[in-house]
Amino acid sequence: MIDRVDAPVPLARDPGRRRFRTAVIAASALVAVAGAVLLATRDSGESVTTRGVTATKTVPGHPGSLAAGTDALWFALVDPRRPVHKQPIYRLELASDSLTRSLDIGGQASYLLHAGDTLYASVEHDGGDGSGPSRLDAFDWSTGDLKFSRPYTGLLGPLARDGKILWALQTQPGALIRVDASTLMPTAAPLDLPPGRSLGLAVGAGYIWVAASDAGKVLRIEPATGKITPLRVGGFPTGIAVAGGNVWFADRERGSVTRIDPRTLRPIGDPIQVGTEPSSLVVAGGYLFVGRGGFGTVTRIDLRSGETVGLPIRFAQPADTSAFALTPAETSVWASSFTSSTLTRISSTAGGSPVPAATVSKALLQIPAQGPFPLGAKVTATISVPPFPPGNGGLAVGEGAVWSLNAGIARLLRIDPKTNSVIKQISVGDARDLAVGDGSVWLTNPEANTVDRIDSRSYKVRATIHVGKHPFGIAVTPRAVWVANNGLATPDIPSVSRIDPARNKVVATIPLGPTSACCALQMDVSVAGGAVWVVVPQANMVVRIDPATNQKTAFKLDYPPCAYLDADTSALWSTGGACADVVARIDVRTHGVTKLVEPHPIGVKIAFGHVWVASLAAANVDQLDQRTNHVVARLPVGGHPIYLAAGFGSIWVLDGDGRILRIQPTR
Repeated sequence: MIDRVDAPVPLARDPGRRRFRTAVIAASALVAVAGAVLLATRDSGESVTTRGVTATKTVPGHPGSLAAGTDALWFALVDPRRPVHKQPIYRLELASDSLTRSLDIGGQASYLLHAGDTLYASVEHDGGDGSGPSRLDAFDWSTGDLKFSRPYTGLLGPLARDGKILWALQTQPGALIRVDASTLMPTAAPLDLPPGRSLGLAVGAGYIWVAASDAGKVLRIEPATGKITPLRVGGFPTGIAVAGGNVWFADRERGSVTRIDPRTLRPIGDPIQVGTEPSSLVVAGGYLFVGRGGFGTVTRIDLRSGETVGLPIRFAQPADTSAFALTPAETSVWASSFTSSTLTRISSTAGGSPVPAATVSKALLQIPAQGPFPLGAKVTATISVPPFPPGNGGLAVGEGAVWSLNAGIARLLRIDPKTNSVIKQISVGDARDLAVGDGSVWLTNPEANTVDRIDSRSYKVRATIHVGKHPFGIAVTPRAVWVANNGLATPDIPSVSRIDPARNKVVATIPLGPTSACCALQMDVSVAGGAVWVVVPQANMVVRIDPATNQKTAFKLDYPPCAYLDADTSALWSTGGACADVVARIDVRTHGVTKLVEPHPIGVKIAFGHVWVASLAAANVDQLDQRTNHVVARLPVGGHPIYLAAGFGSIWVLDGDGRILRIQPTR
């Protein structure tokens, strides 16, 4: 029996903390610094900081597992006593700081997962003894309505979704369960794991990864066949994650994190010492966050260098109990603390160096009654689409329509610009980016190392083309399709695949090396002015390719261009995304760079005489002067604007909260 209470309940706030808003991260960080020295004295002499803590929320009871979206958090209350006592799960609306849903789930949730429009929960039954039975539940993310529920005899723990498949880890005895993500129906027999507890689960690099903790092993599992390749690591591996083309696991016994090559299973570098009893790993904003619950801290590891960054960040006071959980949220993580009864947001940009800002013209500062930036456009239509996390969507215009990719639900949406409505939803695989042209929609599939060509009228796959490893960005021209391949793991070299659309075949592969440039989370590509432009975030560079000869020229940057780019005949614009609060204009003739500070800029598009930039953190769409790179107009749109496209006389904005905005430019 699942009961729901819908009355909003305001949350208590920590004194001295501002109510969380994405746009005030910097201000909140300054508030946090004041308490850093006091907190640092509480952990047996270990130096820690609170720089990076941007929100702390006190909740009723003792929180455990949690799941984050752009609009809300769901968190579960836990009670360590046995037999298991019923504990609710709550929905916390971030905009209002209110609890708007409370679900009695008939037991206690050991793990929560947000994927697309669904909240998944591993639930141990009321009265259980810690070994099962349990259930797998699926709820509507927004309403909390129960979609499906399936019983299991063992104790379920971590969950991971891979396209249409949901993987559930039975922790003891260890078993891996494969189910349909939509119906929760098993699609294969449970896969038995080594004896003892298995506590960590991750999906990536083409495999399923399990930390077989009691056996001291990391398991690589082929999803299609269930073949297990064990790696004996010793110690007590717990948390596991796949990021930057590598697999990372925490060794609770040795106080370290180890990075391994997913193909060879060989360690990369020495184990990274992070302090006593690390257990949980999550990835956000180019960093691996390592949680140490008993010490109330997280440590950041740079995914490129494999080195720790800054001091451990305190999110709760040290305690005898280590009950806590971490979950990613865009470029931040949320941490729960059983002992402190708090939920804490920690930014990945803690301690980052500011980038010099471009100046704003004096004329803008003198516009009466409008502030420094006038409104240069207006929203003329809002189209509802399923919400999605950043990095799992895309937006493009062409072939008579606007196309939106939502990887969270494995759907490609066709929007009619005449009616401003979704007229078709097409099932796709694990796609991550799209481009439109030559009568087709082209989708990159990083896990399969392929590009799908979908007919824009029949919606059928006309061709599946094998390209380089981990393809992401894609651009279409009349005689070629260009695909940026990130690389999967060292010693892979990032590259560009050139596809002949007449033959649906790769006719050239252009390496972008060196090997140290491998394995960015994403790379973007753009074509303009007779050149192909590609950003290589891991090497801090942009590469120009001559389509006539496939010859390349590289230009170094002083920031990592981790998001998107667009170009015309005179310049190209690059955004720093989660890695740098930068919008850069790069002159194609002189190679001079003009930088502008923008909080977490992602989408960028040249259209209607301006450069348009989507600022995720500030929730604005800005217009920049193409010559000076100065902001000349600003449109607050709210939510989480991410992707931009231009066409049909409009700018189109795909918002992570589940909106496509149509914006009419003001010339």
